[in-house]
Amino acid sequence: LRFIKYAPLFTILTLSFLIITILINEQKREIQEEKTNIEKQFIKDEKERIKSNITVIHTSLELLKTTSLDELQKDLKSKINNIHNLMLNIYIKNKDKKSKDEIIEQMKEAVNPIRYSNGTGYFSIHTLEGINILQPINRSYEGTNVLNRKDVKGTYTVRKAIEIAKTKEEGFFNWYSLKPNAGEKEFEKTGIVKIFKPYNLIITTGIFKDEFMNNLKNKAVNYISQFKYKNNGYAFVIAFNGNIIYHPSKKVENHNIFNEKEFTHVSDNFKNLILKKGINAEDFISIKPKVREGNDTKETEITYSKRIDDFKWIISTSFKLSDANNIIKNMKNIQEKKYQKYKKDIIFYGIIFTISLLILSFFVSGLLEKEFSKYRNKIEEEKEILLLSQKTAKVGDWTYNLASKEYYFSKEVQKMFGIKKVKDNIFINYLAKVLHKDDLNRVLEAFKNTIETGKDYNQIYRIYRANNEIRWISSKATLNKDKALIKGISQDITELKELELEKEQKDNLIYQQSKMASMGEMIGNIAHQWRQPLSMISTASTGTKLQKEMNILTDEQLYNSLTMINDSAQHLSEIIEDFRGFFNPNTNKINEFDVALTINKTLKLVSAQFTAKDIEIINNIESHKIISIENELIQVLVNILNNARDALITKDKERRLLFINSYKKEDILFIEVLDNAKGIKEEIINKIFEAYFTTKHEANGTGIGLYMSQEIMRTHLNGSISVSNKNYVYEGIEYKGASFLIKILLK
Repeated sequence: LRFIKYAPLFTILTLSFLIITILINEQKREIQEEKTNIEKQFIKDEKERIKSNITVIHTSLELLKTTSLDELQKDLKSKINNIHNLMLNIYIKNKDKKSKDEIIEQMKEAVNPIRYSNGTGYFSIHTLEGINILQPINRSYEGTNVLNRKDVKGTYTVRKAIEIAKTKEEGFFNWYSLKPNAGEKEFEKTGIVKIFKPYNLIITTGIFKDEFMNNLKNKAVNYISQFKYKNNGYAFVIAFNGNIIYHPSKKVENHNIFNEKEFTHVSDNFKNLILKKGINAEDFISIKPKVREGNDTKETEITYSKRIDDFKWIISTSFKLSDANNIIKNMKNIQEKKYQKYKKDIIFYGIIFTISLLILSFFVSGLLEKEFSKYRNKIEEEKEILLLSQKTAKVGDWTYNLASKEYYFSKEVQKMFGIKKVKDNIFINYLAKVLHKDDLNRVLEAFKNTIETGKDYNQIYRIYRANNEIRWISSKATLNKDKALIKGISQDITELKELELEKEQKDNLIYQQSKMASMGEMIGNIAHQWRQPLSMISTASTGTKLQKEMNILTDEQLYNSLTMINDSAQHLSEIIEDFRGFFNPNTNKINEFDVALTINKTLKLVSAQFTAKDIEIINNIESHKIISIENELIQVLVNILNNARDALITKDKERRLLFINSYKKEDILFIEVLDNAKGIKEEIINKIFEAYFTTKHEANGTGIGLYMSQEIMRTHLNGSISVSNKNYVYEGIEYKGASFLIKILLK
């Protein structure tokens, strides 16, 4: 009765829902395509616009740099001409009254105090023979021959200046020099040299390049700050070190995007652009920024950034996707009206659909609310676990001052080592007491090596706690650039070490299980290969006995039977020798072998069961010599072949094919085992290398063969193993099967 009552209603509602859905969705799809095209075109146009804006800035900066260099050279030329004229006036006034030495001394007194560029700009005088006459910054050079003096880059600065003066009388050049009040470090300068002919002297002056670039950058920032684009758009500048050089927002300017958490959403993008190859690299990125107060703006921006290598800057501008809304909205409204008109034509069905959807959504919303509540509770539980794990990570930092010999230890490190108070160099003696005797010399030697060579300190060692409990500690440290401090961290990794030991024991157990499983397979292969020789021995012996009892045994028949028995016995011995090599642990050594011979040896071990199951083996094997563990490779191949055999024997009344291909590409050896057993199900193909995963009955499979094969390839054979399903054609027939691909790195 209920079915009769509700079935028509349900049928009508279902058909109405399907009809309305099909009609509306088809129209909606067409409208949506048009809307999407509008959005894509607008985004494309906006990208071109902001890229063009940055290109204009880049071109302007290049022009500013060129103009500034020209202005700098004009300024330097003007300054050195003034000094030259000053010296020339002194020479003219005194040439008939005073000696050459007196006139030169008067020139020195006149030129020496002249400074510019905040005191870092000065003038030097040398003879054409390289004798320093005036050096305001380092007076010890005066009166000495500095012809053979090189700057920090190995350039003979004075020689270079003399050469320019001799050949051109005046010219520009670059060199490195000490900066006033800057210690012994030399900085790059760009300057000018001019010859003073009356006494064959050269006058040099220059400005430090970093000061020039700072002035140039200030001009550039001022220039960039003037740029304004539509929708209040702007450009901003970030230095390669992460400092925000310019940004219209004062909350952001002078911060560092690489060091401060509020910029983590963009720091990786700018790091990638800094490392990107090419001159003045560029890129588009989509970012969701956060203001400094930390309130999520929920505002996505498309940013175009260009690297300016000469300035070591990244210049960027962007547009907000929300700015596009009003423009796109008007375009979309036209399409939306078409859609609304269409919907009005089927409003009756829409009402039915809405009512049914409300009823359905009532129940669905209840289910969803229940599921979301479960999910939220799960997240809260995981959050509490995460916070607890952070507290119990057992990681602390420490510092050693090489000058004062003092240590700083965080509370966690003090707790880790049981330190109460450490002063001066007492900690070394303390370590000698708590460090495990087998680790002490190695740890102290590594620490000493870090101090002497600057090599990073990275040690894992054991310590004794007060109750003689042994704990494992991992310590890492780095010597700072000034070689004054060693800063490091230490972590108690005892639990990790115990887990490693458990894993190692588990892997050893799985490995032994795998060997036992392989042994079982091999014993089965021995049994198959022994059957025919044993049958021949039994037939020959019983036949001879019967002929003897019947007095019809001839000498020739006796000899033939004995020969057959002997040949069969020899064949049995050969079989035993073949399998003895597989089981012999002494063969698990690294040596050179031919992979073609190894594959043939493997096939010989398992061929009996393949022949018994009517499995055809097609070889396409190339001969390549490799250096590895042959017996381990044989075990991997046996596991794969046995899995292929088990898959093939499920094919009834069909041809059973197995292909073995080997080849070499560059420095990688490939071995492929391909069957025609219709492949592996997609839902389990990614699980077949997991430990104890098997599709066979518990009595027929352990699930460790392929797992151990993967472990052997990874840990022993410097290679890998993968699987995929493959369609192929053989002898005009299309097949599908599983393809196991072994890769061995030959170098």
